[in-house]
Amino acid sequence: MNRVTFSKGDCKEQTTSAWLAAVLTFANDIGLFKPFKGFTLKMKEVHYSVYQKLLTVIVSIIIGCESTKDINEKLSGEKLSANMLEMERFPDQSQINILLNRMDDNAVIQFKDIHHNLFMKHSLSVNSPDAVVVDFDQSGLIANGKTYEFADKGYFPKKKNQCGYQLSAAFAGKHKETIGLFLDPGNNHCQNRLDDLIDSTLSKFKEHLKSGKLIVRADSGYGASDNIEKLKSIPGLKFVVKGYSTIKAKNLAANIPYEDYIQADKAAWVYELQSDGCLRVILVQILQRSGALTYTTLITNISSKSMSAVELFHFYNGRQTIEAFFKMAKNVYSIKNLRTRKFYGIYAFLWLVFVAHNLVIWFRTIMLKGSKLEHAGVRALVRKVGSIRAFVEKTPEGFHVIIQPISKLAKILAEALSRPKYIQLCFQLPPN
Repeated sequence: MNRVTFSKGDCKEQTTSAWLAAVLTFANDIGLFKPFKGFTLKMKEVHYSVYQKLLTVIVSIIIGCESTKDINEKLSGEKLSANMLEMERFPDQSQINILLNRMDDNAVIQFKDIHHNLFMKHSLSVNSPDAVVVDFDQSGLIANGKTYEFADKGYFPKKKNQCGYQLSAAFAGKHKETIGLFLDPGNNHCQNRLDDLIDSTLSKFKEHLKSGKLIVRADSGYGASDNIEKLKSIPGLKFVVKGYSTIKAKNLAANIPYEDYIQADKAAWVYELQSDGCLRVILVQILQRSGALTYTTLITNISSKSMSAVELFHFYNGRQTIEAFFKMAKNVYSIKNLRTRKFYGIYAFLWLVFVAHNLVIWFRTIMLKGSKLEHAGVRALVRKVGSIRAFVEKTPEGFHVIIQPISKLAKILAEALSRPKYIQLCFQLPPN
């Protein structure tokens, strides 16, 4: 068994991405790639197996490739990382394109199962004794072109008359973990995936649900009365959902004096309506920059003893974590640049992004704990830390990765990775 060790110092041997080598070493140590060995897909295996190609896609995400074309440039010199994944070198973009184009509905099911199993084994939120908050949301992926499978016209914010897909996701905001995803044509309404998002969430947080420590947050797209009743019917589940109709909210506000509102923010006031049942309805009045007042409602089954109306207002606004995730995924993992025109190929790639993202989060939480990078954003890790080059020195025990502390960021990374616990991480070299 050969080992990879990290330190800071001077050396002039083969170079590698210190970030990539570190993340892959961590992934191998926790056995994250093992489930992919059982993945089945009908395609010829000449120089590379399906397993090796799948890992190449994950590596391309971790290193920040904006398209499959970037694989040729960014991964061509990463010999150490390829060796860590039992390859002499990474396959080129053409082979990855073929892989994605061969994906089918069965492949998507396999990725869903792999993601679930990895999540249950390594998740930070599943193992948290605290309440877990899960956000539901949908984001559009534009795909203009007649040859994109199942792409359709739909609602894409600030971009009218566009075609594409709708990505629905469940996200654990506190721990920044992906929980589940569903891809649909652009004309699909988010509420059509509510049942699936609920099932995906409940399957992972059974113990939290039993103890009343699972909370779902969702925006107005999920705020229809039927959906509220559906959430209400699940024993133990807590939720906060914005009401679907702004007109109804405005009508409710018609007879409420201004002085009865409680200020919740600089330009927001709340008023809790009388309720006979177990649901609370919070009316929210917002002063827009134009000077106009707009109204929405927040509907919840969380008791007033647990959260006041003002606290509930701020708690709901915390769902910006999933919006930030979508933005990051589009700009850092580049999911907005669709890797194929095949629907199931796009779907499969998104599942690999969700797996790769959780890997990055787990690596940051465990391996960078106590360092100045512990709370670094994914963009900074992939773009800035990912650009740090290190030298590789072959030793009788395996390979030694030496990071020269020529910058403040490189020094921080070197110190974090060279701690004793990291030295024990290892990988198996490919056979000669």
